[in-house]
Amino acid sequence: MIASSPAVTLPPAAAVTSPPSLPEPPLDRQRALAELERRHPDLWRAGQLGRAASLPVWPTGYDTLSAQLPGGGWPVGAVTELLVPDSGVGEVRLLRPALQSLAEAGRRLVWVGAPHALNAPALAAWGLPARQVYWVRAGEGQEGAEGAARQAASRGRRLGRQAGQAARQAVQEATRQATRQADLLWAAEQVLRSQAFGGVLVWLPSARPEAVRRLQVLAQASEAVVWVCRPAAALRESSPAVLRLLLSPLPGNALSIVFHKRRGPVRDTPLILPLGAMPAVPAGRSVVSGSTSEPASGSMSETMSGTAHESAHESLHESDHAVLDRGASAAPAAGRAAPQLA
Repeated sequence: MIASSPAVTLPPAAAVTSPPSLPEPPLDRQRALAELERRHPDLWRAGQLGRAASLPVWPTGYDTLSAQLPGGGWPVGAVTELLVPDSGVGEVRLLRPALQSLAEAGRRLVWVGAPHALNAPALAAWGLPARQVYWVRAGEGQEGAEGAARQAASRGRRLGRQAGQAARQAVQEATRQATRQADLLWAAEQVLRSQAFGGVLVWLPSARPEAVRRLQVLAQASEAVVWVCRPAAALRESSPAVLRLLLSPLPGNALSIVFHKRRGPVRDTPLILPLGAMPAVPAGRSVVSGSTSEPASGSMSETMSGTAHESAHESLHESDHAVLDRGASAAPAAGRAAPQLA
């Protein structure tokens, strides 16, 4: 005979206890967070854009872009990285409104290591007075040490027996490129130390993160808007820049902007920004007529040493057919000695 199991009695419903509830947040939590943000303006909530309390900004000139930037503009006293697949994709046109407003405010502008020649009539058409624009350039066209080494190695393979000589040439060219890069970095550092410029635009095709870090430290002690243009491949490296944007050209005179680093939430989709058309430059015109050009680095040195800067306009007398984004190489003109930066 099978014995029956004892009956199991359940407690009444009223006797069932629920797990302890989590403590309710204090009623003044929002007030406490607001006070914390006020005391420490460098803090920001992950789901919100950073504020401009600790970092002033300069207007971008684009409402849609400003809405995606902490504080609503380009950071002042900090480095913004513009990462491009190739020079001339529209990075200068993107900065046109900011450069114009800086010039209207009486601030000086400096271009360090621009890969193409500047065009004075085009700058004037943009509302950038030549007397406020300075240009620091390398002594020769910039290709990058790696590109020069590849070209020399390719020549060596083609020539066969002269491979050793080509390899030596590659080493020499790489050394020259590294020297030019160091010169441009040195020039950018001197520009920031001078605190004489309101807008600084630097092209560093092969800079290492520590070089950008030095510029960031110097920028923090200035009141300049600093843009550093680097290759898109630099995304693989860390960067101390407070803002990193990847720029890509699109059909229809537009620019794709991917926000890789900003003080705020992650944006998964790129921002499509239409760019204004570049004004036509009449052939044969120049801001300066009948004057002898001087290297922009000379004018920059005069400014930093405290002397008059009237000769700045002479530094922009270059090819009238060059454009701001794509055009003539920034190599020295025929019959003119290359400027020495160091």
